[in-house]
Amino acid sequence: MAHARYQQIADRLRDQITSGVFGPGERLPSEPDLIEEYQASRNTVRLAIALLTNQGLVVTRQGLGTFVQQPTRPFTALLSRVNVSPDGQHADTALPVVGPAASQPERARSVVVERAEASTSVAASLDVKRGDPVVIRRSQRFLGDVPWLLVASFFPMDLASGTALEQAGSIEQGSIKLLADLGYPQQGFRDEIGARMPDTREFEFFGLTTGTPVLVVGRTAYGKSRPIRLTRYVYRADRVRLAHEVATIPEKYQADVGASAETATVP
Repeated sequence: MAHARYQQIADRLRDQITSGVFGPGERLPSEPDLIEEYQASRNTVRLAIALLTNQGLVVTRQGLGTFVQQPTRPFTALLSRVNVSPDGQHADTALPVVGPAASQPERARSVVVERAEASTSVAASLDVKRGDPVVIRRSQRFLGDVPWLLVASFFPMDLASGTALEQAGSIEQGSIKLLADLGYPQQGFRDEIGARMPDTREFEFFGLTTGTPVLVVGRTAYGKSRPIRLTRYVYRADRVRLAHEVATIPEKYQADVGASAETATVP
């Protein structure tokens, strides 16, 4: 089945971008030039450019034209490594980064803390009732100056009340160690991973173009008898690979994060 005319034009321009005819930062031919070159209507050309924009390949700057985007440099977030001892758990709730972006310093903007009623999904993860109070700790993570991760951690109110979990700012020893000190050591966790379109906060934070999805990792941590924390990690889907090392791997093939990965509990 033949593609629509605008898809054919988009395919041709995409091929020229990937082959280097139009390099990163270069301007595509103007709209009138594309209309003449492809003998297409103005609306057809605009649909082709919109498709390339939605795919993150180009960006249109008002009054200047349409330019090829710099290629993304994906990084890898290591979800877990099962052969790390409990003492080697990551002190914070953020997942360690490996890959090309790992050499850039990571920084977090000040943690925002709020009280809220548990939504249906949060209540199910924390084994509380919908509408029960929870403490939420939110932070924005950057690699250098690049926004790469939004983190939101949810804690049952009976665990968090009167503790540093309710206070803004970072927790020096990390929430995992704090919970352990409170008598709730982490025994294991379960990850649920999915993709969806971004909400307004995520769209603005990542500087996304229309059509770019986000990846969401929902990690529920368990103590001996109950869930103790739900953390949601949100990444832009075109710039991250998620990794999970499930067995002993020769050292030279391991992700270079030392003891940063959290310990998985294997049945």
